[in-house]
Amino acid sequence: MLIRTAGGLRLQLAPCARRLYSVPVPTPIGDKQPPPPLPLPPRPKLDLRPAPRPPPPRPSVPPAPPLPARPSLGAAKEEAKHALEDAEAHGILAPPPPGATWLRRTLHQAIQIAKFYYRGTKLIFTRRGDIARIRARVAAGGAPLTRAEFRLIATQRDDITKLVPFLVIALLLEEVIPLIAIYAPGVLPSTCILPSQRARIDAKRAEKARAFAGAYAGVYAALAAQAPAGGALPRAALARRDAPIAVCGTLGLSTLGPDALRTRRIAAHLAFLARDDALLQPDTPLSRRALVDALEERGIRTAPEMTHADLHARLRAWLDAVRGADDALARRLALVVAHAASGPTPTSPPPP
Repeated sequence: MLIRTAGGLRLQLAPCARRLYSVPVPTPIGDKQPPPPLPLPPRPKLDLRPAPRPPPPRPSVPPAPPLPARPSLGAAKEEAKHALEDAEAHGILAPPPPGATWLRRTLHQAIQIAKFYYRGTKLIFTRRGDIARIRARVAAGGAPLTRAEFRLIATQRDDITKLVPFLVIALLLEEVIPLIAIYAPGVLPSTCILPSQRARIDAKRAEKARAFAGAYAGVYAALAAQAPAGGALPRAALARRDAPIAVCGTLGLSTLGPDALRTRRIAAHLAFLARDDALLQPDTPLSRRALVDALEERGIRTAPEMTHADLHARLRAWLDAVRGADDALARRLALVVAHAASGPTPTSPPPP
């Protein structure tokens, strides 16, 4: 619209025209903007608490055999006291004088035990001369070595190995030696064991063999399946898991140490049995005690109700089975495993 002013006419837009400049220009229909993005969902909270551990896998091998429970200290002292009384009754130890006080009786027993261990230690050194004469006779072409002489040499070798630890214990802790015969009988030399202690050691060894026979029955069966009937089982079969400890248990050997050490013990024991079988004739007269020891050394379990003829028949069957074997150790290992896999021998309580 035109407005007259002092300087002339001037063009001025109307208010409605000024408002048109502020109206936004509409966008074309084809240029639509995308909708704003949706908000992200909240992140779940992490549970940082540790999950329960999965249970350990069940072992495929049998557990360790339940070894016989060892007596308590009080029971061990009673057994040691009974061993001393039994030795006094058999004349091995001199009994205390009648009417002796407790102090005098205790001192007397300590002196008698010291004398017994001294005589046992002296006997080990005395036997060295006897063994030297036996070896000189055999080397000179004299009479061949007998089974008794062979076993004497083997026993002497074991006693020499145990002598130094035994002397250390005897000099420092003499009063605990009767307890050692109960808890660790393998430490004592054969010449320093009382008769009742010997019987208890043999009973514990047989009980341990029965425990191993029940706990490792699957291992014995697997080893026996590897050996053909009347055949041999090579030493490599002992590489099977738990095989060395199972065979050591049935032979009455120590199970301490790794498998390599157990395998060496088994090989040495089988070599000893091969020499012993060569010197043991089927018609050799043996006492019942000697028969039981010979069978248990070969892993053949016995029972108190077995007669002398039954024991001798089992030993004769062993000797017939190993005669003429190409591999002496492998054949004996197969027999040991076969006897262990045959199951426990029925036993009855010994007569009182």
